[in-house]
Amino acid sequence: MDKSNSPCKLCRVCNGFGCIGEVPGMGGKGESKTFINNCSSWDNIQVEGDELPKIGVAPMTGVEQNMGNIFPEAKFHDYIVQGAKKADVLSCIGDGVPDSKLLSGAEALRTNNVKGALFIKPYPNKSILERYEWVKDVAEIAGIDIDSYKIPTMVGLVQLEKKSASQLIELKGVFKTPFILKGIESRADLELVREVKPDIVVVSNHGGRVFDNGIGIAYRLQELMPELKKYTGEIWVDGGLRTLKHLKKAKALGANRVLIGRPFIHAISKYKSDGISKWLKELK
Repeated sequence: MDKSNSPCKLCRVCNGFGCIGEVPGMGGKGESKTFINNCSSWDNIQVEGDELPKIGVAPMTGVEQNMGNIFPEAKFHDYIVQGAKKADVLSCIGDGVPDSKLLSGAEALRTNNVKGALFIKPYPNKSILERYEWVKDVAEIAGIDIDSYKIPTMVGLVQLEKKSASQLIELKGVFKTPFILKGIESRADLELVREVKPDIVVVSNHGGRVFDNGIGIAYRLQELMPELKKYTGEIWVDGGLRTLKHLKKAKALGANRVLIGRPFIHAISKYKSDGISKWLKELK
């Protein structure tokens, strides 16, 4: 079966089983075990809390490749940014190939008169700085999606690279906004955070899209939190968050903000710019 361009199936429960291996598409890499483990980890981790973290829209692009072309790319970003503004949550804008993905996200921020968090793929630094110039006027926060050099949808399309601490420190010195690293997932990443000392880190495995059979992200957050909080100002998390209880668990574990991806795609596809507010109101 050709699983490319697989549309979101709008499953009643978004837990990774309905789109196994659909990359491109909405699924996770291989047998989608990382995606599935992310979702189950929030149900199973033994922690309780009453407070809610701040919320953001995860950076997402590739409507044609990953979402069954539910809307044109620019219209999708406009709905996402409008929806985030209505719901008073942070818009996060992603990067991709072609460059119109990043540019359409930035234009949606301009059109709606808001700023957001901008995540640039790990190109060579010269290319990253060029992209930063394109979007810095709408960047409240900006940084690098460090693990996306491994994502299957990018392989062979463009030159991406595993970033060293020195390369990231160079970028941090140029960016005029708080500097964020997304894709902190393992103990090996801790050394990078120790050296770079970004303003914000996002504990993330790219929704299970860069490798298979990974540990659920709630457990990763719990494991890495004690060290991470020594070297960064804020810690965010994404992956598998589906319920009010999940969000409270993330806060109890120490996350300042959660990023929501696939559920907001579901909501936008049904309700357009009202989708994010509707999803949040219906959280149980």
